[in-house]
Amino acid sequence: MKMLKVLGALIMFAGVFAIGYWRGQSDPKANRESSDHADTATASGSQSMQGHDMTSAGVNVSPERQQLVGIRLATAEIRPMIKKIRTVGIVTYDETRVAQVFSKVEGWIEKLLVNYTGTLVRQGQPLFTLYSPDLVATQEEYLLALNAKKTLGSSSIKEISAGSDALLESAHRRLSLWDISEEQINNLEKTGKPQRTLTFFAPISGFVIKRDAVQGMRVMPDKELYTITDLSTVWVNADIYEYELAHIRVGQKAKMNVASYPARDFVGKVSWISPVLEEKTRTAKVRLEFSNRDFILKPEMYANAEIEINAGRKLAVPDEAVLDSGLRKLVFLDKGEGRFEPAEVKIGNKFDGYYEILAGLSPGERILASASFLLDSESRLKEAMGAMAGMAGMPGMEGMKGMESKPPLKSGPQEKKVQDLTLTLLTQPEKPKAGENVIRLKIADKSGQPIKDAQVSFVFNMTMPGMVPSRGEGKLSQDGFYETKTMLAMAGQWEVTVIVRRPGQKEIQEKFSVVAS
Repeated sequence: MKMLKVLGALIMFAGVFAIGYWRGQSDPKANRESSDHADTATASGSQSMQGHDMTSAGVNVSPERQQLVGIRLATAEIRPMIKKIRTVGIVTYDETRVAQVFSKVEGWIEKLLVNYTGTLVRQGQPLFTLYSPDLVATQEEYLLALNAKKTLGSSSIKEISAGSDALLESAHRRLSLWDISEEQINNLEKTGKPQRTLTFFAPISGFVIKRDAVQGMRVMPDKELYTITDLSTVWVNADIYEYELAHIRVGQKAKMNVASYPARDFVGKVSWISPVLEEKTRTAKVRLEFSNRDFILKPEMYANAEIEINAGRKLAVPDEAVLDSGLRKLVFLDKGEGRFEPAEVKIGNKFDGYYEILAGLSPGERILASASFLLDSESRLKEAMGAMAGMAGMPGMEGMKGMESKPPLKSGPQEKKVQDLTLTLLTQPEKPKAGENVIRLKIADKSGQPIKDAQVSFVFNMTMPGMVPSRGEGKLSQDGFYETKTMLAMAGQWEVTVIVRRPGQKEIQEKFSVVAS
């Protein structure tokens, strides 16, 4: 019957604690405002856990410990939010400045005027001459139509006059569609004789990047003879990660440099953003456009690109000050006199080491900028310890192991008699603190004489889930004490197990307790 009462009390307490904890965590504002009241509310339950501040909303850190863990402070402030997105890419042609040359008529190349790849040509520069029976026949038709217009154009019969005009227009259109220039057609009208070969010209200025034309070869209308690219403007195709895409806009300024000219920055702009994402790399292609009037940027060069994002002035804190648990983001507020309290914040984008703060902080508030994870861990432990401390002394708990209300431990020497020996444990400082302490043990025989031939080991442990015991070996000092240095990682009650070994004697193990503040 008594066991049922105990189980009922446990279940009831666990439910109340869980509801209170959830409500406190889901309302960060209320959590912060009620931090002072939490001290009083938990004081009665913390008597059995001396050395701990049992407030669920904060952690007290002494100046010595602040220096030990390397605590740094920062201020939430309005600052320029500038982010530089760095990426790599490859220089390539401007696809809008590429032209291919076709003859559009069957024939033979009579003379090749541009005969190697890489030649820089200007718009209108002759490329080759072509002999084509179809071109010769069309020239003759044009001359006949021209003569017919001269003869019949003044006829009083409209049908005859209009027919001569239509015939001339048809022959002229056919020559134009075969890329015969107006200058060549005018020259044909002046001479009155068809030319055996006609010259084809470069449609744009640029470099010949592909040449399939060979002197004397027969060409067909679908045969590509030249590919010409204008390299006065080049593109750089860069990869931008998915999480950075939100900052990229068409028209943004971009900088670039290449290994050939490491000291020179090329300035361009973002001209296009891919509408699709690469599945494996989780990146999207972004096209950067750069002027290249001196042609020093070559296609297929590797480039290092940088896009600067200026989001204006916003409230921000250092990124290392924000603890991200996955469900919420926390910072620790500096309340003065070594006290830090957690506060939930809503963060925005990250800009070169700073998080934009959307809610939860005000300008000028001081926060913990380093070692936040240590305080977060300790505050969570203290919440659990505070709950456990409050259970001690509850009705029905008297018979449960570990739930008895214990009187607080006193500082100073602790003495125990084991076998024929007296063990005396002291600490330096006399009141242990969270951090480094010196533990000293004096061993005396029946007559009070110190024992100096023993091997002494110390094991330090805090009886909490996840705590790993630490160990130290005692060294005999000049005044007859076996001492070791130890790090008490947090405030609270620590169990010190002393192990004494002597030649020919039975091993002694005895437990002491110390409280770190």
